[in-house]
Amino acid sequence: MHLTVALCTWNRARLLDRTLARMRELDVPSGLAWELLVVNNNCTDDTDAVITRHADALPLRRLFEPRQGLSNARNCALDHARGDLLIWTDDDVLVEPGWLAAYVRAAADYPEAGYFGGPVEPWFESEPPPEILRHLPVLRGAFALVDYGPVTRRFVPGEAPFGANMAYRAELVRSFRFDPNLGRSGTNLIGDEETALFEKLAGEGRFGVWVGAARVRHWVPKERATWAFVWRYYHGLGQTVTRRQGLPACATLIGHPRWAVREYWAKRLGSWLSRQVGSPGWVKKYTRAAYLEGVFAELSRYRAGGGRGRPGFWVPPGAGL
Repeated sequence: MHLTVALCTWNRARLLDRTLARMRELDVPSGLAWELLVVNNNCTDDTDAVITRHADALPLRRLFEPRQGLSNARNCALDHARGDLLIWTDDDVLVEPGWLAAYVRAAADYPEAGYFGGPVEPWFESEPPPEILRHLPVLRGAFALVDYGPVTRRFVPGEAPFGANMAYRAELVRSFRFDPNLGRSGTNLIGDEETALFEKLAGEGRFGVWVGAARVRHWVPKERATWAFVWRYYHGLGQTVTRRQGLPACATLIGHPRWAVREYWAKRLGSWLSRQVGSPGWVKKYTRAAYLEGVFAELSRYRAGGGRGRPGFWVPPGAGL
């Protein structure tokens, strides 16, 4: 098997240095041919110097993508990958020594599988506030954390890989393009660029496999371990889902779906009241309010564009937008 590991980076030279240093500790199975693609997504820091520092110790190729955005950078990696299995990770991840070997075993044990994913654990810059830690199981998505257990098995409905630790059969995705209207670009929190790929593979009858031994740790800076960031994340999630799926026709109020306006204020007020009395249910209300605010932001963007949404954005006739 020939295997490609790909990661995209933008102005995170210090973290990239740690990521590549950990890659040098990988236990590479005997006889495995592999390459490491690092896509410089128009960086202005010391990224190239970091890449050069690790180039002699890793089978590393530096690629350059001038168009800003994670989806553009991932498409660049797709265009240059030589491996039969394409494994994705990020520039702020520490992989475990057995990471590659776990994916190789899973790919051999499940030859019909189209995609794979493994655990993403937190790598906190500093100890988070106790209230964040207490509610971490509810907030895992905000910190890109996932763990479905130690056993390698098929995904069940509702489970999917996270971008910091996922893999695909390259032959199935050669013609696929990640949507530049989705995915991180600069400091925005738009995501979901991988979802269309999962949907494509599922539509072709391909299933996914959870690889419990392919473990990584994902950097969580102290400024993200805050409720302000949690709000921003779920706001971005609301934008993302609305951009991908649109909204059904419905009555509106002040230009937004009436049901959403009512629910937004109910969740916003309810989260504040619940928090005052110490009810743990305030967190789900808080994140739902943030999500709905993201829906409103995306609909405003849609209207500001003269009703012409980006590709994939769809609002049924009669929605009153």
